[in-house]
Amino acid sequence: MFNCERCEKKLWTSYHKLPDGAVVCNDCYSIYLMQILDKINDTKAYDITYNFVKKYQRKFPSDLIQELVRLLEFRYNITVDVVALGEILHIIRDKIEKEEAIKKLALFERELKKDSSIVNFCEICNVRLPKSEFDYSMEHFGKPLCMVHQKEKRASSHALKMYDALKKRGIDCELEPYTVHKHVDISIKNAKLNIGIDGEHHSLDPEQLHLDLISDENSLKEGFATKHYTLRDIDDNLEGIADTLAEVVQQRIKKSQKDEISASKEIKHNLSNTHKKRDK
Repeated sequence: MFNCERCEKKLWTSYHKLPDGAVVCNDCYSIYLMQILDKINDTKAYDITYNFVKKYQRKFPSDLIQELVRLLEFRYNITVDVVALGEILHIIRDKIEKEEAIKKLALFERELKKDSSIVNFCEICNVRLPKSEFDYSMEHFGKPLCMVHQKEKRASSHALKMYDALKKRGIDCELEPYTVHKHVDISIKNAKLNIGIDGEHHSLDPEQLHLDLISDENSLKEGFATKHYTLRDIDDNLEGIADTLAEVVQQRIKKSQKDEISASKEIKHNLSNTHKKRDK
């Protein structure tokens, strides 16, 4: 008998071994799996992993899982062993099956509705969609989704955490809005501030870093500053970051209001001078 190296819980017969050699209990192993899944969700690796699950269903070839392990490590800086990745693939598969079951129930409920004039529904929660919301969802997601599930489909778990923390502090912000050039993680429009929450590849991949710099320059041309945080920043100090942002946002809003007043006065002054010249 020995203890879990993460939570010190006594281990009897059931335990797991992490890639770093640590022996952990079932609960700590589940946390480890969720952390790896979060890393996959927060990078482009999610599309690859999702497509792998869709292609092979529950019959994941062991040799291809090993290839996927190597791909995740060398391309996306995500280290995971074959056994853990196999469990993560089944978690994703369960999520897909649950979403498909919800879709079927939504369709079944829709068929039972008496009002045949109601035709646009969110395929997940079955809420009725206004035409503009339906058209936007079909254009950007290829499926009918309400605003809540549109955001969930494209927002990372870390962006959602930051968004919720800012909302709790009374900050008027928007999750994953589309701009002229791209979509950003979080935008605080009245403070002219964009928030980016990035995985490690944003700093380590030259191509990604180049694209990020171009994107930030375009945002600046639109009058928006951009502040970037790493996933680790959010994990380690979410509340402190949200508190700091709340204070900075208030300062930027005040400055923006002063600038607008000054600009308005300047316009009035110029118009007055123009009228005086005409009168002469």
